[in-house]
Amino acid sequence: MSAGLPSQGTKLVWSLRRHAWLVVACVLLVAGASLLIAPATPVYQGQALVVAQQLTMKSEALPALAESVFEDGTVATAVAADPAVGGDRSGLIPNRVSVVAAKDSIVIAVQGRDPDPATAARLANTAATAYVDALNRGGAGVGQFSLQTPAPVPTAPMEKLSVPMRAAIGALAGLILGLGLVALLAALTSPVVTARDVEQTVDVPVLGTVQLPPMKRGEYPGPLGVPGIATVTRWLATVPSGRLLLISPPSAIAVRQRVFVMVAVALWTLRTVWFEACQELVQAVDRHCLDHRNAGRAVHARQAGSDELVLADGGSPLEIADPATTNVSVVAVVPQGLSRRRLRTLASDYEDGGLVGVILVDVRHGWRLGLRRGRGAAASASLPAAQRGTARSVPEPERA
Repeated sequence: MSAGLPSQGTKLVWSLRRHAWLVVACVLLVAGASLLIAPATPVYQGQALVVAQQLTMKSEALPALAESVFEDGTVATAVAADPAVGGDRSGLIPNRVSVVAAKDSIVIAVQGRDPDPATAARLANTAATAYVDALNRGGAGVGQFSLQTPAPVPTAPMEKLSVPMRAAIGALAGLILGLGLVALLAALTSPVVTARDVEQTVDVPVLGTVQLPPMKRGEYPGPLGVPGIATVTRWLATVPSGRLLLISPPSAIAVRQRVFVMVAVALWTLRTVWFEACQELVQAVDRHCLDHRNAGRAVHARQAGSDELVLADGGSPLEIADPATTNVSVVAVVPQGLSRRRLRTLASDYEDGGLVGVILVDVRHGWRLGLRRGRGAAASASLPAAQRGTARSVPEPERA
């Protein structure tokens, strides 16, 4: 996303990317509906021509005069008397009869429309006859008009929209509908997308944006090759010794736990870290740390007890109020697109201090992570800290 876009524009772009399926669905549904709608009854159009045999007024003013005389009621009264109309004048002009006066022309076309070809021609001729009489009432100051060509009975119905044209119009209407729905969703939910959104909502900085790779349930990838995790780790490496709690909305527990594993492995190379989480997460961290060590990557020298940090998955806000607990830092793991209201609710338990930052997570390739979580992950989040599995970080490589 471009940093130059305004905040609302950035949210709209993100919403379009996130809800592109909605736009595609609207395009397909409306385009399909336009093809399924049964075509209307064929309509025939008859056309009679009225000519100005002698025109006294300026020809430029003829189109305006032609339309005003046609709509003054004389033509409508004559056509309404036709049995096919039955005296109903509502919508008669221009739905059933109309006039076309071209610029710089002395020929005026009078048209009649009806599902029956003979009736269409009859309506056009009736309207043209009454129209000529109305025009000639203007006298010598206007001109002299006559019926030049009576309307013949049409042999083909009026041209209809082709199937491709109907589909194209339906697709365009669906596109407009889809874009409107996405914009409405963005306005209603007010998603948290940028660092500025976070700072305006909870007044804490964004530590970085992590892009989770696609994965299956129960998979916990390491930090290598994950965009954004290095930035987050550099920031967390400066947290004072004590407890570091990763929290998240209930809907993003699985996302938080994957971030926990990445952060734990990355911090293990920088300082002494203890892990407090369910056994599944601890085992995943141990496995990645062992792989890291066996690959021969350098690990900074550490002295036990000098810079210990307890990294906890989840935690209760009551721990902040415990006088026996010191140096507790809280970091919120928030999927991009979370509403501001839910972010405020998450941070409300730490209004008196403790929340030091937010990790934004881009889950565009793994959206199911926030919606589906294993039973073990959900159950472990509800356990108190004393009942969770704890483990020391993997031993350092032996040094010569």
